[in-house]
Amino acid sequence: MHQLTELLRQDGKIWVVVAVMGIVLLGWLVYLVGIGHRVSKIKRRAYR
Repeated sequence: MHQLTELLRQDGKIWVVVAVMGIVLLGWLVYLVGIGHRVSKIKRRAYR
């Protein structure tokens, strides 16, 4: 595993991996916030 990490660092590809992971995490965050917004909207309609 250490050799793979070193290879990625040497080629500069580690930043591609970091960027992809960041995009995925950001996508999950946006998705979860959207779900939370929808749930709160449904709750407000249900309690009227």
